[in-house]
Amino acid sequence: MPPSILSYVEQLRQLPEIPSFEPEIDDLDAEQDRKLRELEDLHSGAIRKGALPDSRPEGTASPQDGDLVYFHLTVRREDDKVVDTTRLSEDGVEGSGVPKAFVLGKGLCAPRGWELALYDMRKGEKARFIMKPEYGYAGKGCRVLPPTGCAADAAFIFDIHLVNWYSKDQVRMASDDGDVFKRSLCEVDTWETPRAPFEVEVTCTARVPSSSGRQGEGRTYFSTPADQPLRFAIGDGQVPGGFEDAVCSLAKLERAIVSCPAAKARHKGPGGLVPAPPDGVDRVELELQLLSMIQVRDMTGTGEVTKRRVKEGRGEFPVDCPLEDCAVRVHYKATIAGTDQVVHDTRGPDGGAPPLEFNTGMDEVPEALDMAVRLMTPGEMSLVCAAPRYAYDGRADRPEACPENAEVDFELELVDFDKQPNWHAMGADDKLARAHALKDQGNAVFRTGPSQYSRAAAKWAKALKVLDNAFDMDTEEQLAAASKDKVDCMTNLALVAQKERRFTDCFKWCDKALREVADHPKALFRRATVHAALMNYEAAREDFELCKAVSPAMAKDVDRELVLMERQRREADAKQKRSLMGFLKK
Repeated sequence: MPPSILSYVEQLRQLPEIPSFEPEIDDLDAEQDRKLRELEDLHSGAIRKGALPDSRPEGTASPQDGDLVYFHLTVRREDDKVVDTTRLSEDGVEGSGVPKAFVLGKGLCAPRGWELALYDMRKGEKARFIMKPEYGYAGKGCRVLPPTGCAADAAFIFDIHLVNWYSKDQVRMASDDGDVFKRSLCEVDTWETPRAPFEVEVTCTARVPSSSGRQGEGRTYFSTPADQPLRFAIGDGQVPGGFEDAVCSLAKLERAIVSCPAAKARHKGPGGLVPAPPDGVDRVELELQLLSMIQVRDMTGTGEVTKRRVKEGRGEFPVDCPLEDCAVRVHYKATIAGTDQVVHDTRGPDGGAPPLEFNTGMDEVPEALDMAVRLMTPGEMSLVCAAPRYAYDGRADRPEACPENAEVDFELELVDFDKQPNWHAMGADDKLARAHALKDQGNAVFRTGPSQYSRAAAKWAKALKVLDNAFDMDTEEQLAAASKDKVDCMTNLALVAQKERRFTDCFKWCDKALREVADHPKALFRRATVHAALMNYEAAREDFELCKAVSPAMAKDVDRELVLMERQRREADAKQKRSLMGFLKK
C-alpha cells in the first residue's frame, strides 16, 4: 500500500469517535411497546396458569391497577420443593401467616409476573403459575428479593391465593417509594397534612395483618390509651420512618389504616415512642388518627425565622390567608428572645389599643412579621422567632429597649385583612388602577434601599402581568395609560438588573420597553450604560446620542456618562498596552 494511503489511514484512526445517538422514544410509545412484548410473551407461554384443587373463587371481578391486593404466596423450585411461603406452614417450611400486600401497577416494583397473574384472578381463587425468570425475580426493575439461597434468574413455581383486595378509590400512596399505602376510613373537609417540623397528636393501634387480608382483624401488638395520644414533632426522630410517612399522609381528624413494611416500623436508634413489630413479620398495619397538628414552619429555610401556630384561626389554609400584598390588621408583642423583656406591644399599656394596620410587602414592619402573617388565617395566633436581621437590626422603627443584634420573639395575631379582589375578573379600568398602584408601591419600596430591590421588582412584575392580561381595553386613553405603566415598570426592572450587574436581564427589559415605545429615553440610557460597562463603546455611544436627541432634558446626564465612558476606554487601552509591552519584553 502506498505510503500516502497508509498515512491517510493512520489519520483516520486518530480521529475521535463519532458519537452514537439513540432515537427519541415517547413514553407512551415505550409503554405501548412494552405491552405488545408482554402480549407476545404471554402467547408464547412466558406465564402458564393452572388451577389448584381447593380454589374457591368468588364473583366475577378481578383487581385492577391501583387496587391494594392481599395474597398468600408459596414459592417452589422446579423440583416442587418449597423454598418460601407466607403461610404458617407449607410442606415443612414455616412462614409468618401474613399475606403479601402491594398496590398493583404502582409503587413497589414487584415481579411483573405476580401482577399479571393477579389481574387474572378472582377473590378466593388459588392458582399455580410457572413463569420465565424475567417475569419473576429477574425482571427489570424488580425490587423484591428471591428466597434466601436462590438466584434471581432461577426458574420458580408460584402458588398464589388472592384472599382480598381494596379498590383504588380507597387507597393512596403514603411514601415516595410506594411501599407505604393507606386506606382512609373517614372523609375530612381539610387537605393540609403535617410535615417537618409540625407538632402532632396521633392515636395508634398497630397490628400484625390478618391471614384473611381483611384490615383491622389482625393481632394487636400496640395501642395508645384513648386519653394518651402520641405527641411528637415531625422529623425529630421519635418514631420510625414508615410511621412518620403514614402520619404525614393524614389530614387533621382523618382516620386511616396504613400498610407498612415491618422494617420501616422499627425505630433505628434506642428508645422511641412506638414498640417494634414482632419478629418474623414482613408488614404491619397501623390504624391512625391525626387528632391535631401545630403548624411549625421554617420561613427562611435556615432557621432564622420560625413560625409556630399557637391558636388556630378561622377559615381554610391557605385560601383564607393574605398571600397577596394587602392591608392587614394585627396585634403583636415583641420580646427579647430568652427573656421576659417586652420591647413593644401594639395593645398598649392597658391592652385596649386598636390593631396595627400595615401593608404587606412595603417594609412597614420587621420582615419576620411580614413573612409570617401571609401564612395566617384571621384569628390565628403564632409565635414568630426571628434572627436580628429579620427583626429590628438596621431599622428606623427599632424600639429603644431593643438592643442591636437581638433575637426577637413576636407573639403575632392576625385580626383581619383586606382580601384582594380577583384581578382576572376585573374590568379594564380596575385593572389599570390595580397595576398603577402596584407600580407606585414598587417605587416606594425601591426607595427604601438595596435590600428591598427584590420586593420592588416583584411588584413591578406583578403590575406587568395584570396589564398583559387586560384584553378588554378599547379606548385611546386606556391604551396610553397601560403603555406608560408598562414602560415605567420595564425600565425600573432594567434599573434593578443594572444595579445588581445582571446585564443580560437589563438588556431584556430595555429591549422590551423599546418595543413598546421605540425611542424611550430611559430605556436607551440604561441600555447604553450596560453597553459601556461591557466595553461595547460604539453601541453605547449610539444609544447615548439617540437618548440625548429624543430627550434634551437628559443631555447633562448623557454627557456625564460619555465622559466617564471615554475615561474608562482610555484606561482600558492603557492597561492593554502595558500588558502587551510586558509580554514583548519576556
